[in-house]
Amino acid sequence: MAGKLFSVALPIGNVQDLGFRAREILNTADIIACEDTRKFYDFASRAGLSVQGSVFAYHAHNERASAEGILSRLIDGAVVALVSDAGTPRVSDPGYSLIRAAWDNGIALSPVPGASAITAILSVSPFASEPVLFLGFLSVKSGRRMRELEDYSSFPGVIVLYESVHRIEKTLEAIALAWKDRKLLIGRELTKTHEELFLGDPSNAVAWAKAKKGEFAILAGNPGTADAERNT
Repeated sequence: MAGKLFSVALPIGNVQDLGFRAREILNTADIIACEDTRKFYDFASRAGLSVQGSVFAYHAHNERASAEGILSRLIDGAVVALVSDAGTPRVSDPGYSLIRAAWDNGIALSPVPGASAITAILSVSPFASEPVLFLGFLSVKSGRRMRELEDYSSFPGVIVLYESVHRIEKTLEAIALAWKDRKLLIGRELTKTHEELFLGDPSNAVAWAKAKKGEFAILAGNPGTADAERNT
């Protein structure tokens, strides 16, 4: 009998956000497929897990090859937990190849929901939250990044994207040009010790982000929110 693949969300910062079901699956799965084995073992230690299964690296550079090996174990009956370094698999993280292979081969799948930066930032947003467009990470190339922003400048709802410490200032500078009529809500290091929220115009966000460290979730409000705020 074939096994089962669980897509397990991990906390994005605070280990106490790990759910009971996720904890049980991580402790009992035959295989845990993770982005970075060292980071996973560190997380498991901090979370007090008692992992019994084998832990394999499954990341962007070996995703297809690893998926083939894990699939063979699933076909043989293994229970596999797919995790990201933090947050939910497939949400700007690896997982596509394995999940697609599982579907194509009749393997049972089950989501184990939990933390995700997109839902975290939406949960504290002061803007109307529908419709929502999620862009993940923009291109690292400045020209293409600006075109991506311009392509969605007229989207009628809120837009969420992620950015790293290495490109946050450049991305906010581009947003200030392309989406100057949208107010921004930015979450830095969400759920972690140094969590910080910024709410304001894109031009002010550029100055706020200088010398900031960590991971960022950016939520752009509905068109017209920046001008409306300045006029109140």
